[in-house]
Amino acid sequence: MRIKIIGENNCARATRHLLRLAGFAVTEFLPADAAAGGPLAGYAITIDLAPAPLTPDAPLRPDPPTQHNASASEEALRSHRDASSPAFAEAMAGRPGRGEAMAGRPGCGEALADAPAVASAKSGSIHFDSVDSALETAVLRHVAQLAAAPVILDRPGGVVHSDRELRIVAPNTGDAKADEAAAVAIEFGVLRGLLDLTARASAKAKAEESAEVATNSRSARAKKWWPFGMLLIAVTLGALRVSLAAALGRAVEDSGKNHRLKPDLLEGPRLLRAGLAAVTPEFLAEPQGQFATGQGIKITDGTNFLVVDPCKAQTKLYASISQTANTQLVAGTAAKKIYVCSIHVVAAAATNVAVVEGTGSVCGTSTTGVSGFGGATAATGWNFVANGGIALGNGDSSLGAEGTGGDNLCIFNSGSGQVSGGISYVVQ
Repeated sequence: MRIKIIGENNCARATRHLLRLAGFAVTEFLPADAAAGGPLAGYAITIDLAPAPLTPDAPLRPDPPTQHNASASEEALRSHRDASSPAFAEAMAGRPGRGEAMAGRPGCGEALADAPAVASAKSGSIHFDSVDSALETAVLRHVAQLAAAPVILDRPGGVVHSDRELRIVAPNTGDAKADEAAAVAIEFGVLRGLLDLTARASAKAKAEESAEVATNSRSARAKKWWPFGMLLIAVTLGALRVSLAAALGRAVEDSGKNHRLKPDLLEGPRLLRAGLAAVTPEFLAEPQGQFATGQGIKITDGTNFLVVDPCKAQTKLYASISQTANTQLVAGTAAKKIYVCSIHVVAAAATNVAVVEGTGSVCGTSTTGVSGFGGATAATGWNFVANGGIALGNGDSSLGAEGTGGDNLCIFNSGSGQVSGGISYVVQ
């Protein structure tokens, strides 16, 4: 589960550090919509700070620094320098005093100049901008339990309309002790809420796994005893056939001696003996309803077909992406197509990236976009900002495929910055 904590203030940095200590995957590169969506959906939580109270000398002070996207090295330095509040440091050391003010940290961080709809946070309240969802329920419950300040719930949110996103505005009243207590409540409330969600997901997965194991166990037992059952039936019918034939033979013999049976009455037992003789144990023991497979592509029971995805039926191959210009990743195979099972790409600088197919040098001839990914030029592919990227698929099913057999597979990029990543694919 990927977690995106958005915010350039001490409270957001402390929350990021706390989640990393708890073992969560806190991403720094993927945008919020990519972290909260896609095949491996996670959560995006924004932590903002209410505007600072207006003071008479406010126009004389320099403007506060604006937000910027921190690099991975800057984020690592912050995580050691001021990733947690003083109260969090006390809690980690085992000392009481959650929410006590300490010198050097006014509130939860620098004030944000553009924070609409947070009038309640100015008066000391914690403001939730969210929609009704499991994420809101889990975090709100713990923040309300930990915070001494009131919690204001804005539903549906002012800017948040996704059930996997949440925005929290911390108070910035100037009262160091009250602001610090609210900050700690937010930090630990987010941590405990995400732990609750993770625990519920883990319990559900274990329950599904147990049910699957029980089903497979019953099926295995049934398959184990099925041949013995069929053999027992065959032996029983064989013995019955022999006994019945002997009894009919004695009856016919007795009737011939006593001349009490007419010829037409003997025809029925003769036909019965002939029918039983045709039923052999080998015929009874032959399994019915066999499944036939064809090259790992289709499964049939004789009437219906189940088509298996190429990425599940074939052995996967892998190719790395490391380029600053258009590059061919995979050479085509005659009369066969390339199916992409998974892909991940990160661009160092702002650039467009497209997955294309074609012939000739670097897919320069008959160039078209690979079905499921985009157009035939870099401009019609993904549009990444600096350090932006994407990750799609887990390799279990195909994301897209070439439209023409024998085409090469290439990656086009519009700029000259480094583009890195990799794909898994099959050829069929």
